[in-house]
Amino acid sequence: MAEISKERILIDAMQITGGKPTAERAEELAGMLNRLTEALDKAAADVPFEAEPADMQAALDQLAGD
Repeated sequence: MAEISKERILIDAMQITGGKPTAERAEELAGMLNRLTEALDKAAADVPFEAEPADMQAALDQLAGD
């Protein structure tokens, strides 16, 4: 997966909040998000995501407690 850059943080922050963090804070946020993404990738490495339950609606209803 592509790494998140401080430039991406600055652009997205401006679009979302109308302001932007300092370059130092953007660098810090990018680092945190990249570490989080890496950890999630490692945790999900053995989880098969290629299959969907045959009756997806029933599976969602069961998860929702219906």
